[in-house]
Amino acid sequence: MEASAAAAATWQPQEEGFKEICGLLEHQISPTSTADKSQIWQQLQHFSQFPDFNNYLAFILSRAEGKSVEIRQAAGLLLKNNLRNAYKTMTPAYQQYIKSELLPCLGAADRHIRSTVGTIISVVVQLGGILGWPELLQALITCLDSNDLNHMEGAMDALSKFVMLMNADKEKNAYKNICEDIPQVLDLDVPGLSDRPIKIILPRLYQFFQSPHTSLRKLALGSVNQYIMLMPAALYASMNQYLQGLFALANDQAAEVRKLVCAAFVQLIEVRPSFLEPHLRDVLEYILQVNKDRDDEVALEACEFW
Repeated sequence: MEASAAAAATWQPQEEGFKEICGLLEHQISPTSTADKSQIWQQLQHFSQFPDFNNYLAFILSRAEGKSVEIRQAAGLLLKNNLRNAYKTMTPAYQQYIKSELLPCLGAADRHIRSTVGTIISVVVQLGGILGWPELLQALITCLDSNDLNHMEGAMDALSKFVMLMNADKEKNAYKNICEDIPQVLDLDVPGLSDRPIKIILPRLYQFFQSPHTSLRKLALGSVNQYIMLMPAALYASMNQYLQGLFALANDQAAEVRKLVCAAFVQLIEVRPSFLEPHLRDVLEYILQVNKDRDDEVALEACEFW
């Protein structure tokens, strides 16, 4: 493996290192492998000492299309765990390499790869901040506008994950410098974007409330719900549109969407009850109705309203 940071800008994997890491990952995840799993783990930990080991993992996740999805996903999950400890001490060139490998995978054909990429992106945003990765915002918007189901799902999955992580970190006061003023961060001007990120993203998410695809309705509503407690100015200003979307989804055929509608009303009555006051009769009738929903999880979520 290449240990010199000077080579980062033109980094390429060496065939021997690529094959060895893939082989270790294959043995690690194989239920029939006779290899000593603890020994494999120790070997992977040894490789972690090389500055470009995480580059290999990013390459395997994003480009090793001849390998199984399981091996690529294992590389991604190991990368995610490594970045939590190593990201801030990595050379900027290696950070940039990993980010550049992740973005094209937002719309990967395999759902497991997309999900893993979304999780890694959320960790990078958590550690480096949204403004530290302006290309990400542009890539997410491009995916949302693509009319390609894989790209739209991948973008919304990543969006929901990094906002969820930031919410969690704000509660724990971790990464305080990044998470303290999340609404303000989303409301800042970002080079290369025509408007502030939240103003660009929210209208697109509202549009997906009407999607024929359950996955898109669920991801869009789940993503917007993550902002309720934060209440950025853009959500505050578009609350009527958001409420109209909630009412339109109230009797959605998908139980997971109905559950998210209930969760939204539960959060709103706690954080901003004034928004629900003009609609309180309809909301109460709806909550009473879904208290008896055929899906137990939806009914349970509705009970939280009281």
